[in-house]
Amino acid sequence: MRELGFPTDGSPVLLAVSGGIDSMVLASLFHQNGYTIGVAHCNYQLRGEASDADEELVRTWCADRNIPFFSRKVETKKLAEDSNGSIQMVARDERYRFFQELMDEHDFRATALAHHANDRVESLLINVLRGTGFKGLQGMPSKRGKYFRPLLGFIKAEIRKFAMENAIPFRDDASNATVYYQRNWVRLRLLPMLVAADPKAFEKLLLLCERNEKEYLNYKNWVRKKLTEIGTDSSISINELKDSEAPFTLMKEFLEPKGFSSDQVFELLQMMDSNSGMEIHSDSHRIVKDREHFLVQEITSQSETLNLSFELLDRSELTSLKTEKNVVLLDAKLIQRSELKLRKWQTGDRFRPLGMKGWKLLSDFFIDQKLSVLQKEQTWLLTYRNEIVWVVGMRLDDRFKVSESTQKVLKISVDL
Repeated sequence: MRELGFPTDGSPVLLAVSGGIDSMVLASLFHQNGYTIGVAHCNYQLRGEASDADEELVRTWCADRNIPFFSRKVETKKLAEDSNGSIQMVARDERYRFFQELMDEHDFRATALAHHANDRVESLLINVLRGTGFKGLQGMPSKRGKYFRPLLGFIKAEIRKFAMENAIPFRDDASNATVYYQRNWVRLRLLPMLVAADPKAFEKLLLLCERNEKEYLNYKNWVRKKLTEIGTDSSISINELKDSEAPFTLMKEFLEPKGFSSDQVFELLQMMDSNSGMEIHSDSHRIVKDREHFLVQEITSQSETLNLSFELLDRSELTSLKTEKNVVLLDAKLIQRSELKLRKWQTGDRFRPLGMKGWKLLSDFFIDQKLSVLQKEQTWLLTYRNEIVWVVGMRLDDRFKVSESTQKVLKISVDL
């Protein structure tokens, strides 16, 4: 445990204890070795009286040893239904939220989790089935921030033997014997088949996890360097991506924090030679193909309009016709303010850019301005009777400009 960075100065450690054999062995080991500990238990209320019995076992064990006990009942099924999420993900989110609150409130240095070597190998196989990147080949890391897994070096059989030899109380979860959940299927079906094909399959898979954890920091540094070379936080060069040694790996690492799955990364790589404008969405972000780049944008609730302010001036009050980009000056006699409207651009839009006598398609104007797909989407048009008056922040239509004959000027300002 010292190798994993656990404090040895008496600082308290929080233990996640479900009442099952693994977490009860974890709690016993910490208690026997003289650590200052507190115990956190989540009752997910998924198994009726059995869930309550789990909680009571942990509560009693802590009371007998004068160990601080913290519990939380979670309405897991209701939360899953309300969020359209899986029961497993809701339970995971709730317990980690609970652990973090306890660490913040009671100054626990870390939280110890009871995952063991079998859990690690099962996670590796699950990650592979989901199309993992390099990160998933660890199975699960021994340390992540303030969360530690001291039992990863022990297999389930060793933990069970220790529990029996030391008369450690625990409760079995009957749902672990079913194949309804993917992890149980991997544990009860897939892994035994692999071991039947190769008796050393488990040891080899565990060694793969351990090796990849040791190399992961070097890998992350390599990925960070390469991503810096081919793009920014919001843009990736497609040509640079094509020329890289590992396009999938780079995009997987770039997009995973933004909620994109491995399948979406594969789909994205197939878009590298597609037309501009194609896009893929996660729950929080969108990525758009724009000529030679992939552009990433966070999905936010954007305002459906802009705030305009108006001021009517005499022509004599103006000392110059030059304005900031968020201000436009119009000949007031050419328009009726009540008929001014804002909208986004549409295919086929055209106008007469200031200083030009002929028409120009707005799409061609955007190309001249080197606007990306996302910038085009964010551009507003001020129109009068369906005619473009102002490409907001960029160019006035020549037909509405202030001229020598102008007497009244309508000054329009917008918050960009």
